[in-house]
Amino acid sequence: MHILRAAWLVAPDRLVADARVAIDGDRIAAIESDATHRIDNDPAASLHSQNRISPSKILLPGLINAHTHLEQTFMRGYSANRALLDWLKNYIWKLQAAMTVEDVRLACMLGMIEALRGGATTIIHHFKLPISPAHTDAVLQTAEQIGVRLVLARAWNDRGAHAEPPQAILDDFERLFTEWHGSANGRITIANGPITPWRCSPEMLRRTTELARRHGAPTVCHVSETQDEVALTLEETGHRPIEWLDELGVLGPDFHAIHGVWLSDRECEMLAQRGVTVVHCPAANMILASGVAPVTDLLRRGVNVALGTDGPASNDGQDMIEAMRLAAYLARVTTLDAQALPPRQVIDLATTNGARALAVANIGRLQPGAKADVVALDLNAVHIQPIGDPLASIVYNARGSDVDTVIIDGRVLIADKRVQVIDEAALLDECRDRAAHLARRAGIVP
Repeated sequence: MHILRAAWLVAPDRLVADARVAIDGDRIAAIESDATHRIDNDPAASLHSQNRISPSKILLPGLINAHTHLEQTFMRGYSANRALLDWLKNYIWKLQAAMTVEDVRLACMLGMIEALRGGATTIIHHFKLPISPAHTDAVLQTAEQIGVRLVLARAWNDRGAHAEPPQAILDDFERLFTEWHGSANGRITIANGPITPWRCSPEMLRRTTELARRHGAPTVCHVSETQDEVALTLEETGHRPIEWLDELGVLGPDFHAIHGVWLSDRECEMLAQRGVTVVHCPAANMILASGVAPVTDLLRRGVNVALGTDGPASNDGQDMIEAMRLAAYLARVTTLDAQALPPRQVIDLATTNGARALAVANIGRLQPGAKADVVALDLNAVHIQPIGDPLASIVYNARGSDVDTVIIDGRVLIADKRVQVIDEAALLDECRDRAAHLARRAGIVP
């Protein structure tokens, strides 16, 4: 049994001071404290009054990155000054088509380490390169090796550029569910990953969703990210994307609408009625000038909103601590409401709401019986000290570089800010070389 100690711990409904956490195997066995303060009792005031402000650590549930594309670590820097469709057609699709199995393995390993350093213990990876079973298996084998909790949403489209034959898509899903779903002590699972409605046929959207539901797996899809995408669906179907997906019967609590930037009032209400999760990716939406998802309106209607970084090519980072801060800032500047998305709610987006999206009750929270997925932030930094409200310090002051310890399933993957599971310096050297070769093969650089 391992014991963790920290100045504070973020529990589901309270802030625990002077926390001690007992970890037994892959579970949290107990949480104890000398003093407990409920969130709604002004934690800043109570902590100051008891002289508990000290440069120490705070324990968080492992953050859940509800949407990314890990292989895009080899595609950083190409999004500058480019709209989404131009960026996809002239850069991302070319680079993806040129990636070898080894490119994928290294790029995803780099992405997993980066995600861990940004506080994520669970990653929903929308994998856009199912070029061959070997490409996909390389990602899953890497996740097993590193020890991350990975949901691999196998991307597909049966229309437009890089379309796959429908039966090949279905056969590959059957293989993945048989060989990988629930493996690595349950850390690895498979999900359905249609790219976006306008690139997928109605029949295949229905069939893959039905297949995923038989296995208790979610469906993950980019929806209404840009105005152009909405226009494409409207032109072809006569319906906005969410309306069309609802007609197909694919919306439900197992559906993740990625981005959800351009939603009508009627669509927002549909999302609430169907129990759909919207995954907010603030950094990518800003970089690509896509717009801002109506997060506060969705939450007001009862929609579950989770938080993602999106891929390193459209974010240029995998820092979930940064994603929390950006989500808070965007909510306030777009609503002109200084009380929009307070720190506790932002943390929920990155933890309990992500777990709710996956219908998994034992992650995204620190409590006895939950999985031992724990992140410790080192608060002893000039950009954090002195501390008023610890929750505000997490959202407004902390950075990915403050992640000191990462534990998944009771296994320590990062300790004292050092990666324990691989040689990080050697990985960086290898990735720099491989990424340069990839850009030349794809014709992106001479």
